[in-house]
Amino acid sequence: MTDIAKLSTLLDDPGVRDLLYGLAYTGSPITGPARLQSVVLRLAETTTPEQYGSWLSDVSRNQPMTVDQVRSSIGEGTLDDIAQLSGSNAAAVAWQLTSVLPDLVDAASPGGRVVAADVLGPEIFAAIADDERSAGAFG
Repeated sequence: MTDIAKLSTLLDDPGVRDLLYGLAYTGSPITGPARLQSVVLRLAETTTPEQYGSWLSDVSRNQPMTVDQVRSSIGEGTLDDIAQLSGSNAAAVAWQLTSVLPDLVDAASPGGRVVAADVLGPEIFAAIADDERSAGAFG
């Protein structure tokens, strides 16, 4: 089992969970954890090596990404789908993803290696379950 501390922390934010859910289940025939893993891997192709390397590193601060990079990585159709799902607009979703995607890569790559989709899925579900348990009866 990989260390899910960063993933669990990332998923503590309900807004981030909603964005990642939308990203995992819209805009592609590949869905769920496999879709999130493909997005993580695609970001290596659509960002600079320095950016992506900072996200993989467990010691470097994550470098920011631009809205244009989000648009080229995710695609306008997927941004529109996530916006519709979240009751927002594509521009707002793209802006929110500029901070979420570097953190997703960071969380999905403990030790600098992107975890496989079949590992990522249980990690996500475990992180969500841990968050729900910590919220208590009134969470």
